[in-house]
Amino acid sequence: MVNKMDIDLRKRNFIALKDFSEREILYLIDLAAEFKELKVQRKLHKYLEGQNIILLFEEASARTRTSFEIAAADLGMTTSFINYTQAKMGENESIEDTFSVFDRYYDGIVYRGHEQNLLEKLVKITEVPIYNAMTDMFHPSQMISDMLTIREKFGYLRGLKLAYLGYPGDIMPNSLVITCSKLGIDFVGCGPRKFFPRRDLVRLSRKFSDKHDSDVIYTDDLEEAVADADIIYTDMWISLTEKENPPMDRIRRLYPYRVTDEVMAMCDKDAIFMHCLPAFHDKKSNLSQKVLAKLPEDMKDWDFNGMEVADSVFRSERSMVFDQTENRIPAVKAILYSTLRYD
Repeated sequence: MVNKMDIDLRKRNFIALKDFSEREILYLIDLAAEFKELKVQRKLHKYLEGQNIILLFEEASARTRTSFEIAAADLGMTTSFINYTQAKMGENESIEDTFSVFDRYYDGIVYRGHEQNLLEKLVKITEVPIYNAMTDMFHPSQMISDMLTIREKFGYLRGLKLAYLGYPGDIMPNSLVITCSKLGIDFVGCGPRKFFPRRDLVRLSRKFSDKHDSDVIYTDDLEEAVADADIIYTDMWISLTEKENPPMDRIRRLYPYRVTDEVMAMCDKDAIFMHCLPAFHDKKSNLSQKVLAKLPEDMKDWDFNGMEVADSVFRSERSMVFDQTENRIPAVKAILYSTLRYD
């Protein structure tokens, strides 16, 4: 494993990358790359054998849940899974009491839910590390996966330009702007001004970018955003809880910011496309069928062979989406190992 004696993340909570230094984030990316190579070489790496973690998920997730389960298993750990909502947590006892129990049972607690503020409070009452598997504000484990993917493609991170198109104040761009600003990557969030992020997040990310010699820009000008961009990133415009009642006004406002072949042609010639998945890139999913069936008359002739991203871009050689999802597992291994390692 990467040997940086002055970096010790044992017992650290993994709530948001704003709490980690540039060197610590790069250390996690290096570790992830090592774990990926160990898997390729089919070398056992049960470095956390005998430890146990619990996954508390308030909402369904395929990739995040399985990436934690596989990563933990490869490291020799056992996992328990509880659906936060189905278990009616908070009904018969307080959330604080439940977490205090799990603090005694497990070596780590993985939480996926809607409240970053709740997570910030819970870390104050637990001794074992708590891991953010996505909240309403941040998705930090995805960031380690994404940065590993970018570095694999370009060989470096500092000096690149990442443009996020769509909803600039959503979970993924919130996570990306913090991560990019700490790693010297120029970040541009592009979309309608109505969907720009909170001002405190912008101030914080610009504080980091000033220190690490990078730019943080928000604009509604698509051509300005993608000019010379090395990475184009987007995410779904619809949350999975909205499929029965799709937000048509939001879709209408975001439509000019779709990632199409024309958009990719405006970028650097070696630019890549990224998406954290799931993606509305064709008409084959139940979600897409439900949304398309509810389109108002004036939108039915619009090109929806892909909503936030055209299917042609999603399936192109420039698309890194499945590299990203592959890299989730070594990224989670790096996070768990660095915070729970024995030595």
